[in-house]
Parts: sequence; C-alpha cells; structure tokens
Amino acid sequence: MSRLLSPLRNLLCGVNRRQDLSRSLLLLRVENTETLGTILDKVAMGHLLVQLSMSLGRAVRPYDPVQVLAPGLFAFVLRDRTDRDALQVARRLHQQGQAPVPLAGQHVTPVMTGVLIHAEAPDLPSIPDLVENARQRMDMVQDSFLGQLQLFPHDRALTRPGLIATVSDAVAAAQMQAWFQPQISCHSGQITGFEALARWNHPTRGVLAPGAFMPQMSAADHNTLTLFMLAQSMAALKTWDQAGFDVPTVSINISNCELSDRGFADCLLWELDRHEIAPSRLVVEVLESVGPVTSSGETRDNLRKLAKAGCQIDLDDFGTGYASLDAIRQFGINRIKIDRSFVTACDIDDAQQRMILAILALAERLGIAALAEGVETREEYAFLAQMGCDEVQGFAIAKPMPLGDSLVFLRQHADAAARLPTLAKRR
Repeated sequence: MSRLLSPLRNLLCGVNRRQDLSRSLLLLRVENTETLGTILDKVAMGHLLVQLSMSLGRAVRPYDPVQVLAPGLFAFVLRDRTDRDALQVARRLHQQGQAPVPLAGQHVTPVMTGVLIHAEAPDLPSIPDLVENARQRMDMVQDSFLGQLQLFPHDRALTRPGLIATVSDAVAAAQMQAWFQPQISCHSGQITGFEALARWNHPTRGVLAPGAFMPQMSAADHNTLTLFMLAQSMAALKTWDQAGFDVPTVSINISNCELSDRGFADCLLWELDRHEIAPSRLVVEVLESVGPVTSSGETRDNLRKLAKAGCQIDLDDFGTGYASLDAIRQFGINRIKIDRSFVTACDIDDAQQRMILAILALAERLGIAALAEGVETREEYAFLAQMGCDEVQGFAIAKPMPLGDSLVFLRQHADAAARLPTLAKRR
C-alpha cells in the first residue's frame, strides 16, 4: 500500500519538484471582509471562510491542494501547465470563489482579487518564492483592479535579497515621499488644507500606501516617519506660499506611540519655530481611541501643550472608537473627521444618513467643525454639503498626489473658481 501511495505523496510533498516543467501559484484574496463582517457575526464569518476553502479545494485536482495562508487568503500550486492552461484554471477558481454562499438565512457574495504567477523550466523557483512573488504582486494591485484576476510572470527581482525592509531605512534611502490630498470647504468651495500621506516608492513593489507597511513598523520607524512627514509638510507649506496659493493648513497623522513619548510636543513645536511656520497652520490628527482614560499622562500633556501653542487637533476616524466626548472636552479638539464607513453611500442609504445627521448635530452643539473623509462620489459630496458638513476629503475631490502635482491642482482649482459667474450688485 505504501508503495502504491508513494507517487501521490511525492507530488504533495514536492519530492519530484525537479521533474516539473512549469509551476504556477494562484493567490486569491477576499476583498469585502469588512462589508461581510457588518452582515455576519464572527462565527458566521468563520463558517463562510471554511466553506470557501472547501468549495475551492473541491474545484482542483488532489495534488493541487488549496492552502489557507491567512483568513480570506487562499493559495493554489498548479504544476505542469502552460500559462494559458493555468489561467483557465485560475479563472474557474476565481469565479467559483465569488459564487453566492447561503449562510445564516441569506446569501452573501465574496469579492475576490486574484494574482497568478507563472514560471517555466529549466530554472523553476521554489514554492515559497512563488508565494512571496504573489504576495508582493497582490500588494501592488491598484484599486481599479480589485475583484479581478491578473497573470504575471515570475519576477526574481521581487524576492532578491538585500532590499530595504524597514521604514527607517526607506527614509534614509530617500524612498519615502509625502503625498497630499486636498480638503475642501462645503460652504465656499475653497481649499482649507491638505492632508500629508506617506508613500513608499519601493524599488520592486511600486508605490506603497501605509496599509502595506504600517502594521510592521516599530516605534523607531514611527518616530523617523513622523519627523520626515513633518519636514515634508513644512516644506510643502513654504512651496505653496511661494507659488502664491492660499493653503491655510497641512495635516499630519501622529501615532499613539509618538504622543506617549515625553518631549514630543516640545520637539514638534521647536521644528515649527525653527522653520518659521505658525503652529496654527499645522493640524495634528490623532485616533479616536486617544482619550483621557485610555491615554498616558505623557499623551495628555503633549496634546494639551500642542493645543495651547495653537496647533489644531483633529479627531480621526470619528464614530469607530469610544472615548471621543472626553477627548473633545479635555484636549481642545478643533475638528472631527467622520469615518468613511459612515460616508459611503450616504446619499442613498437611510441608515447612513441618520448617522451623518447625528454626528453633524453633535459637532454643531459642541462648536467644532466636521470633515467627512472618503467621499468618493459627487452625490455623496452634494448630500454632505446640503446637510451642513463643513469640509470634505476624498476621491470625489482629488486623489492623494505628489507635491508637484498639488501645484497643478491648485492652479486648476483657482482657474475654475475664477470662471464661476458672479451676481451683480444691486444699485
């Protein structure tokens, strides 16, 4: 019996790897886990992922087993197929993974992004190399390709040794860059500021947003990145001023570990003074979880010192935490940023509209401004403006852009404003 099963065991264990004529690695990732999580509880969500794994496993040959690399992330090793044949299998699996699943008395539909990496003999990469190639390609998938399947040849450059791996090293190697996303007043249409957002110009993975590197950052990385973004933001303010544009503020995100560092506020204010930037032009964005009860004494001291010096403080991702009211009362919050989870489809979803109206009423009563982030459609923008939201930020206005592109955007925005008709004065 052992002798009869040995060929199958060899295939599963990769003993005959040298005999492969080709290898392909398909990576499928569930994209809409957050949306599904609002419909299903944790138990039902776990059942969904198990059902996905079982249905995908039944759709391939026994010696092409499905591997679950992480919740909602599935890998398939396809051996001895041409790139065309592997793509056909990948399309079938991609379609199978997005079929409606009956669960908890309803049907839910996963949305999956697929990356297929193909390599041929004689120089075949190992399975781990293929997995790493697929992971990095998945990180590089643009928003417009989410939910689609793409085929790539194996690229050894994506897994070559010696690449910079930390954010601190990336800053030192001049691979980090600040991009800027405009914030617009709903009342006047004028630009009220820009938010500075970190981008890593990775030599092999392309331009990476914070979601691709933030989870792996150490405290030292946070410190280095914050100082870098502060320097880039101050330089941007001077560039806009010299070009003759009126950009009142720039916003930077400050992590909780930075806020808890004794002397952080003094360091930040010293940098502003050294570069002759008024503190009122810097907006410090802190997470909603930073509250008087949950934060340290150093965090509270830093926030109060920044507010007293004139820096504006935004409460980011408003509505997703639990300590907001205390933070607003004690830390001198100037503005709340309504989380995009409440903004999406607010023009057509009654529940979203009620939540938006409640948040705007709260902000008005507390005498602070409200900015809606993640505004992706003109319809969402129009609804928020009609309901009295002070400012908006999102793709409906503009995507994050390098500093040079921001000058083009400001020029176009000014030209468009100049062409607006004016009302004649009564005599």
